[in-house]
Amino acid sequence: MVKRRRMTGFTLLELLLVMSLVALLAVLAWPNLDTASRSEQLDESARRMKALIAMCRAEAMNDALRYRITFRLDGSIKVRQQFDPIRAPHVFVPVERDWAQRTVLLEDVWVESVALLPDGPAPILVDDELKEFDQMAEDFEPLPIADFERPIDLHVEPDGTSGSLLWVLRHASGRGIEMTLDGRLGRVTQVPVVVLEEQRVARPDEIDRAAEVEEERAQWEEFGWERRQVKP
Repeated sequence: MVKRRRMTGFTLLELLLVMSLVALLAVLAWPNLDTASRSEQLDESARRMKALIAMCRAEAMNDALRYRITFRLDGSIKVRQQFDPIRAPHVFVPVERDWAQRTVLLEDVWVESVALLPDGPAPILVDDELKEFDQMAEDFEPLPIADFERPIDLHVEPDGTSGSLLWVLRHASGRGIEMTLDGRLGRVTQVPVVVLEEQRVARPDEIDRAAEVEEERAQWEEFGWERRQVKP
């Protein structure tokens, strides 16, 4: 009698283990540099942006929660995670993990402009389709971040997908990098943009981050989440 080999799928435990390993790999990929020279700040900030997106994708899949990267109107960013997808899906709280506490955009770097991109068709992992998305992104002109009426939220879903976005990082020296996120795949590409003369570089006005945190805190406390110190 010939024994038939039993075919089984992945168990929940195995899936969780895979997600944990993905998160661990993303942590190891996060840049460890705490400081960078002025000439390196733009390139280092771009690397950290890529790492932040990779971390949010890994953690969203691992935790089965939405993660949110917010592009503030002053050109800074912050990251939050969903508090409770059932009881309070609209409430987002600070991420209490080491990687989320690290500075992403260094001192002389900010988000200068942003363009919201259509998500396009379902992803197909072939070169032609990826090139088609890049060509489509070229048709969208980013607008100055300060011209938006409200901050721009990029939500990363529990399946790792997100909206697609194009943004320009600018350094006080005038150098810039354009970054494009294909949210279907989590793929981030970057190209240099025209260098501006330093006297033409204008950083957006600062926002009141302390007031922003207090506004968020009122919502957190309503749903029972509390933390003494929150990084603005």
